[in-house]
Amino acid sequence: MLFEAQLGALRSAYRTKNSASVYSYAAKVNNNPRANNAQIATANFYLGKLAFDNQDFNNALSGFQKVVQLSDNEQTAEARYLIAYIYYQRRDLNKAQELCLKANQESSAYPYWVANSVLLLADVMAEKGDLYNARAVLEALLENYNEDQELVTKAKTRLGQINRQIEQSSILNKSGGSENRGLSPCSNPNPLITIIHYI
Repeated sequence: MLFEAQLGALRSAYRTKNSASVYSYAAKVNNNPRANNAQIATANFYLGKLAFDNQDFNNALSGFQKVVQLSDNEQTAEARYLIAYIYYQRRDLNKAQELCLKANQESSAYPYWVANSVLLLADVMAEKGDLYNARAVLEALLENYNEDQELVTKAKTRLGQINRQIEQSSILNKSGGSENRGLSPCSNPNPLITIIHYI
């Protein structure tokens, strides 16, 4: 009961943006030898979230990685997504793509976080110039996921943006006014789009 009370206070402290209390309650859980893995994971989840909110990505990664090591629940699914997002923010696009794919497989029981990871994967692909596969993953997402309308709307908006980028690139290429930049249709579609089947 003591741990549950402390974790409840920790959640409340995070929701009310009481940073000092988040650190205090998380330390009490982490430093207690009787705390189990799930409790330690929750403490580190909120430490990671607090660091993430403050754009302290190094400490956020440390917290989220402990969550992934110690638990397998919805918190873990969110942590996997946020780890991938941090690498995207750092513009380590290859690592971000790898982590999105891993998150989609390992978080398959949590469609909301799979959908978030697919949206992030599309952004990663688009930034790498792989617009056709970015479009493919978004189309597959819209065909297979409809649980959260905000995410669906984001996917539709992003798909429209990518379609416009493809059209503009096609016009430029036909006119000879721009180099290809890797935006031509892919003759060997990326097998990464099969991750949508986990939704």
